[in-house]
Amino acid sequence: MRILITGATGLIGRELGKVLAEKGHDLYVVSRDQAKARELLPFPCEIIEGDLNAGPLHDSRLAKVEAVINLMGESIAGERWTEDKKKRIYQSRVIGTRHLVQSLPEDLKCFVTSSAMGIYGDQKDTSLTEDASHGDDFLANLCKEWESEAAKAPGRSVFVRTGIVLARQGGALDQMLFPFRSGVGGILGDGKQWMSWIHLKDIVGLYVFALEHHEVEGALNGGAPHPVTNREFSETLVQSLGTRLGPAVPLFALNILFGELAKSLVASVRMQPEKALSLGYKFHYENLLEALSEICLPFKMGEEIFVAEQFVPAPPEKLFPFFKDAHNLERITPPTLNFLIEKMSTPEIGQGTLIDYRLKIHGVPAKWKTEIDEWQPPFKFVDNQLKGPYRLWHHTHEFRPFCGGTLLVDRVRYRMPMGFLGWLVSNRFVRKDVENIFAFRRRYIANMGTLPTKTD
Repeated sequence: MRILITGATGLIGRELGKVLAEKGHDLYVVSRDQAKARELLPFPCEIIEGDLNAGPLHDSRLAKVEAVINLMGESIAGERWTEDKKKRIYQSRVIGTRHLVQSLPEDLKCFVTSSAMGIYGDQKDTSLTEDASHGDDFLANLCKEWESEAAKAPGRSVFVRTGIVLARQGGALDQMLFPFRSGVGGILGDGKQWMSWIHLKDIVGLYVFALEHHEVEGALNGGAPHPVTNREFSETLVQSLGTRLGPAVPLFALNILFGELAKSLVASVRMQPEKALSLGYKFHYENLLEALSEICLPFKMGEEIFVAEQFVPAPPEKLFPFFKDAHNLERITPPTLNFLIEKMSTPEIGQGTLIDYRLKIHGVPAKWKTEIDEWQPPFKFVDNQLKGPYRLWHHTHEFRPFCGGTLLVDRVRYRMPMGFLGWLVSNRFVRKDVENIFAFRRRYIANMGTLPTKTD
C-alpha cells in the first residue's frame, strides 16, 4: 500500500515507519525540511516537502496515496501554555489536519490520525471507553476539533486517542527519568488521579492494527488495559529504577510552574482500550511493572544508553569498507572535538585491534584507548573503552540489511566517572554532547554522494 505519514520524525513516527517499510509498504513523508528528514528517518521513503500549517500541498505524488497516518503536532507538554503556544498547538493539529485532508485524493482508503486522551478531560474514577463523554477544557476542545477535521477525510477514519507513551529514549518518560533517578521525583498532588499509559511498541502496534483492519473505525483508545494512579505509577517507576520516591509536588507548585498546563498534568483519565481488545489486538505490555522494567533496566544498572538510527539506500557490504577504516572516524566526528588517531595495534582494524586516540572535550585534552572486542563484517563491530574519560563506553555499530538498503544502528552504553555524583553533575551535559556527536554523524552520512569508501 502507498502510505503517507506526517510527523514521521517523531518518536512514534520513526518506529512506525520502520514497521510499515518492513511490511513492504511504499512510504511518503511530509516534511518542512527534506534534508533534515533524510538525516532522521530510519526507513526508506519519498519526501514531499511542504508546510501543512501554511496551506494544502500540491504535489502529483499525493494522487497515488492510498492511506494516511497523521502524527503531526506541536508538543503539548514541556512549557507553559501561553496564548502563542496554544495558537501553535491548535494550528499544527486542527488547521494542519484540515490542510492535509484538502491535499488528499478522493479515493483515499483510510485516514488514521493521532488524537489524545485529553479529549476526556478530568473524569476522576470513571472508566472511559471510546463512547465516554468528552471534557470541556482547552485540550478536550482541541481534540474534538482535531478529530472533526480528520473525519472529513475520504474513506475510513480512525482517531487514536494516545495515552502517555513509555519509551527508553524520548517521550514523556524521558522527561521524568532525571528527577526520579535523582531520588527527588514524587507524586503529583495527592497522586489519586488516573494515568493511561502505553508502551511504544503497543502504540505503534495499534496504528498498524487500525491501518490493516477495516473494521476499526472512529475513536480508538491508545492506552494499555491497566491504567494506574499517579501514586502507583511513581512507585512502580522508582521500583524499576532502584531509587526512592521523593517528596510530593503540591498543586500550587505545579500551577506556578506550568500555569494552565498544570490542570492537564493532574487530570484523571482512566482510559480503557475496549475497542482494540474486542477486535482482537494483543498487547505486548499490559502490566506497568513489566513495561517499565524493560525500559529502565540499563538505568537500574547505573548505565546510560543512547541509540541512533539512520537508513542508507546501499547494502552493508557497500558501506562497511568506509566504517571499518578507523581513520574515517575522524571524518564523522565534529571538528570541535579535535579527534585524532595516534596509533593502532594492527595495520587494519579487526578483532582485538587496539586504537589510541586523542581529542578535546570542551577544550580539555583527553586520551582514549579502545579495543575492538567484536568484529562481524559487514554487519557489526563493537569498540570498548579501555582507558578514557568514562567509567564505561561500549559502542555497538550495526549494519542491518533493511528494505534493500542498510539500517545503521549505533548503540552506546556509558557510565560517568565518580559514580552517582558524577552522573548527577554531568549527565545532562554528556547526553547533549553525545546527541551532538551523532547528529553530526547523521548529517555526514546523509550526504552519501560524497561518502568515500576508503581514506583518501
